[in-house]
Amino acid sequence: MGMGREVDKCFITDAPVRNKGGGKDAIEYSTEYNGVAYFCEFNSNHSNSEKVEKNKYILKGLIINGIFPFHEESVHYSNKKLEKIIDEAIIPTTPKEKLDELLLFIHSLQEYEGSSIDLRKRVDHDFLLNRLYFKNQKEYYFYLSTLKEYGFITFIDISSLNGPDGTDIKITYKGLEYVIGLQEEGAKSNNCFIAMWFDDSQKNKRDAIKQTISKCGYKPLIIDEIHVDSDLTINDAIIGKIRSSKFLVADFTKQRHGVYFEAGFALGMGKQVIYMCEKEDFEDSHFDTNHYSHIVYEELTQLRTMLEDKIQAWIV
Repeated sequence: MGMGREVDKCFITDAPVRNKGGGKDAIEYSTEYNGVAYFCEFNSNHSNSEKVEKNKYILKGLIINGIFPFHEESVHYSNKKLEKIIDEAIIPTTPKEKLDELLLFIHSLQEYEGSSIDLRKRVDHDFLLNRLYFKNQKEYYFYLSTLKEYGFITFIDISSLNGPDGTDIKITYKGLEYVIGLQEEGAKSNNCFIAMWFDDSQKNKRDAIKQTISKCGYKPLIIDEIHVDSDLTINDAIIGKIRSSKFLVADFTKQRHGVYFEAGFALGMGKQVIYMCEKEDFEDSHFDTNHYSHIVYEELTQLRTMLEDKIQAWIV
């Protein structure tokens, strides 16, 4: 073996590790967590800071949900780098967000509407807690009980000396109505609104953007392909579709005013906006948006790759 210090478990996930032999005065190992294999390097004297240790559930949750920034960071980790990942993580933080995420997760496990669900048999319990970013079993049970108090679910209480818990969970009709409402909201929806220049010359680009969004598991919405009710103006329809979307892809090629309006409206609602522009046209972009990170592309293959990478890394 080399000079490096050996450890038994990963500093990030506590998973067993395979130490790497080498000449570096460092801790180097490979490991796997929730089916994700990764390699880590730490300083030889590393020990987790109090903040990292306290928030490992966030790091584990990011890996389980496929959004830990392995591809954005080097393999050399430090407390500073891990704390930055924790601070920048986009996770449920408010009570409503945590409650909604738990109900949506339970709904995803139904075999049919009204079916009984035993979470402990369906999913590993540590996986469940980390998947939904719960700090511990008591926090999970608090939100499970709150769903019951609201009339959204029923369950059999099996709390014991080992801790509080429930089984045979069923979503009520009231709960199903609430789930439908959540799924139609922008934050929980599968919709992505596309803002771009509507011109025949953009057809291939339009198709590339739509196909990439679909490939990433989202439903592309583009206003001139949507039937608009006769009692709505086109602006009302645009605003309604943006409200019902999780995020927006805005292509600023040819600097159309409508794209600026739609991107600004989405941004004002707190939605994530992916900015794009053809390279030859980017220098004409307006000062109020060109300071945002853009996907600047020259051809469609490049557009597809960069857009897919951005969605997978940025949209949660």
